[in-house]
Amino acid sequence: MGNPSSVSKYLSDQAIDFSTVELTKNERGQFTDGEHTIEQSQILRGVMMTAAGVRYLAVLPASYLLDFEVLKRIENKEFTVVTEQGGDPVLSRFSKHKLPVLPDLLNLIGLIDESVFHLEQAYIYTEKDAQLVKLSKESLHKLLAACERLSFACGDDKLYSRKSAQQDVTETVNQFTPIRIKQRIDETFDLPAMPDIAQEIMRLRVDPSADAKKLGAIVMRDPSLAAQIISWASSPYYGYKGTIDSVETAISRVLGFDLVMNLALGISIGKSLNVPENGPLGIQAFWRQAVYSASLVEKLCLMIPPKQRPERGLAYLAGLLHNFGHLLLGHLFPPQFNLINSYIEANPGIRLEDIEHFVMGVTHQEIGAWLMKNWHMPDELIVAVRWHHQEEFWSKHAVYSNLVLLSNRLLKRIEMGDETARRLPQSTLELLELDEEQVNTSFDQLLEERESLDLMSRQLVA
Repeated sequence: MGNPSSVSKYLSDQAIDFSTVELTKNERGQFTDGEHTIEQSQILRGVMMTAAGVRYLAVLPASYLLDFEVLKRIENKEFTVVTEQGGDPVLSRFSKHKLPVLPDLLNLIGLIDESVFHLEQAYIYTEKDAQLVKLSKESLHKLLAACERLSFACGDDKLYSRKSAQQDVTETVNQFTPIRIKQRIDETFDLPAMPDIAQEIMRLRVDPSADAKKLGAIVMRDPSLAAQIISWASSPYYGYKGTIDSVETAISRVLGFDLVMNLALGISIGKSLNVPENGPLGIQAFWRQAVYSASLVEKLCLMIPPKQRPERGLAYLAGLLHNFGHLLLGHLFPPQFNLINSYIEANPGIRLEDIEHFVMGVTHQEIGAWLMKNWHMPDELIVAVRWHHQEEFWSKHAVYSNLVLLSNRLLKRIEMGDETARRLPQSTLELLELDEEQVNTSFDQLLEERESLDLMSRQLVA
């Protein structure tokens, strides 16, 4: 093929009028051209897919959701999202989530959502991270004239997260697919029972005579749980130089009563559900993010002034189980859970709760908090599970959800977890009486411990 053409050269060769824009970001993390905000709905994104050995590029505004099932029906093709570039000399020059919407340049067949042609101006990605190409409506139409025009995207104004606080978040929004599950969050599903071990730990939480011996006896009833607690205490993460020969030793000399109680509770609950291992929301991704989040939430917790500091053990548990709704969705609705994973791959910049609500009519926050309430878990944990994506949320126990929110935003920096935003809300920092420098210090400490945390997460999946 020779040297791949740049985006600018390709447009020039096609006699397409354009201008280049050097990007900056404002205080809210939005792209600007130095003067004006560039809305996500003006930026075009491409999703690479294959069907029967043929490669396609679906084109739509960056803030829109690609309705995977509708596209399959319209084209009568079984599309699969391509998540790796495969060494292609052209594609390898671009981020897989920032492909320029130039099907001919990428040697792909273009499928263009109708919404694209209603834009007065549009921006497309180039080889450079901090640069976009700006196109007028006329130039855009000329550029994409030969591509197939379809309707397969859901506008950002119809997504769940765009609903105002005054709207009933459980009301039905415009449907683009027939797969939405009609049951509302307060209807009765076939709920799993809380594991026996977890029930005993919950009773121990309120037992005034509880001690390491009693907790150790409960943990020892589950050999795999006991092995994980001992292995956890023996890891370099905790730096204990002696020999951990029992759960009681792990409790009394290394981890402490509260941490083991909450860790054992989280592990026993998490392992009680049957969830696929792989995929963006699979059990591997769940435990890895859970371990990182729990550790980071604990670090942030210890930086809060003592008088306002929440209970350390519960903060750790909130970090460990805040995404428990993912597991429940996978356990109760495997086909829909797998479909959500496909939608995530096709819509990496769309908020997960938007995808979940679009596909199922319920979010992992809602369904997770609902089960936690039915299991009579602590109110602090229920709040963290229900509101950990919500900025400027405040209630009696909001410190826990706010800690998890900060943790998730930080983990997005290493492309981990289900958060789409990286910005640390100033209001959240103020509510927790933390400053950004402290928070960044905690995150730097976490990064130094990645090897140990990865080992812990692998042990939980095994």
